[in-house]
Amino acid sequence: MGASVARREGVDGVTLRKVADRLGVTPMALYRCFDSSEDLRLASVSSALVRIPDPPAAGSVRSRLREWAQVARPRLRVTRGLADACLVDWPKMIEGCRIMEGLLRVAADHTTDAAGQVAIANAVFVYVLTRAIAERAVLARGRRRTIPAIERHPERFPHLAGSEARFATIDVDHHFAVGLDALLDGLLTTRKPRNR
Repeated sequence: MGASVARREGVDGVTLRKVADRLGVTPMALYRCFDSSEDLRLASVSSALVRIPDPPAAGSVRSRLREWAQVARPRLRVTRGLADACLVDWPKMIEGCRIMEGLLRVAADHTTDAAGQVAIANAVFVYVLTRAIAERAVLARGRRRTIPAIERHPERFPHLAGSEARFATIDVDHHFAVGLDALLDGLLTTRKPRNR
């Protein structure tokens, strides 16, 4: 029920009172299952993370990480505050640990170095989470925008003026893919491949 409240009102909307109202019980009744409102929030976030799949089991390391990122990002963006909570609290949640375990499993197919595995898994996870947070904020104002400073002072911003049309329409999918490819290229060329 907490995940349902989170989908409707965002993660910050998950309170003992709201969940109790949805269940038709008193808030005190929920204390039989949760020690605090924070425990309820974490359980709700973890429940929402069930929708995030594990990385694919087959394919190259790069393709598996890329596919996972492309599937996870829009699902994390749907619920207001989900990516934010996951970024900070994933170690406290079973589903957060499941996601990280899956990413580490893929990274282990690239390198035997534990620090390298953590770097790869963490970088991809954090990139997807922060992009979901940023995109949700940016898209809240729509996909079109103007840049008044360019219109008033094009001579001060020649590069922006030359690319103004590209900035006028927010293309989160293209920018996400470009950043993800650059991240994966960097991560997967700096580690020694695992010998198999």
